[in-house]
Amino acid sequence: MGELNFDHRQCLCALKYLGFSLGNKRSGQHDKFYPPSEIAEKITGLQPRFIMIPRHKKLHCQSEIISEIKAMGGDDLVKSFKDNL
Repeated sequence: MGELNFDHRQCLCALKYLGFSLGNKRSGQHDKFYPPSEIAEKITGLQPRFIMIPRHKKLHCQSEIISEIKAMGGDDLVKSFKDNL
């Protein structure tokens, strides 16, 4: 996962293309994205039903974002995310 290098804008565009929706209720330091319904139905257990993306130009937590996407939708969703960057 070290080969990825994306910024905040690229991450937002890729998530929106995959069907994730922005769900901010307050102004803060992070953006909250909810998955589309077909992915949300598959989430079980204690896994959060959203992904938090920091509002920084340069993202230092790229591997954590990828691991959360993988936990939600598996390798297919990660591949789609990488293709849309």
